[in-house]
Amino acid sequence: MKSFFKANAFVLSAYFVLFVTGVFFVVSYSKADLHLIINQWHTGFFDIFFKYVTFLGNGWMVLVLFLVFLLIKTRYAVIFLAGNFLITLLVQGTKHLIFPHALRPVAYFKGVHVLHLIPGVAMYSNNSFPSGHAATAFGIFVMLIYITKNRTLKFLWLIIALLTAYSRIYLSQHFMEDILAGSLIGAIVMFLTVYYFNRYFRDLYNYSILYRLFPKSKV
Repeated sequence: MKSFFKANAFVLSAYFVLFVTGVFFVVSYSKADLHLIINQWHTGFFDIFFKYVTFLGNGWMVLVLFLVFLLIKTRYAVIFLAGNFLITLLVQGTKHLIFPHALRPVAYFKGVHVLHLIPGVAMYSNNSFPSGHAATAFGIFVMLIYITKNRTLKFLWLIIALLTAYSRIYLSQHFMEDILAGSLIGAIVMFLTVYYFNRYFRDLYNYSILYRLFPKSKV
């Protein structure tokens, strides 16, 4: 997969720099202080914006993209589904088995500090670490840069993943450390899934479902 890193060096480097910057803030501030600093920066526009952007990291987005990949090339759909299955397994296992008592911001600050919350957003109290939305968003990011050749689009996928992950902090559903861990899990697991399929099943499902449905077409 050297070709993958070579083709995506610039966008992966950007992610690495942003990730290290996030780690710097996590180690420089306490979890509570960092969240409160971020929470004070809000506007009416971003309240609405992040309320809906956060849906780009849920299961429905995975389903939609799976169907899209199925039409483009069945192989992509299989890799994407396998990667997201493993991401979900790892994230949920970590949440419920290793860090079952990790409180989310609303529960963490209950009775201590009043957070800026967005009306209409269902708030959760437990299983804060790691962020499943961030993991899903960055799993999607890796999959999209794997199949996309256009450099501008690759940066767009990164920006969308970042906004989706950040929305979890903005909405006070997660702390910074939660989305950093989630993004790393999603990116690494999806990359390893792509690597595994390319190494051992290079020719498996290497066709478009549209071609199978319409074999006389030029799809």
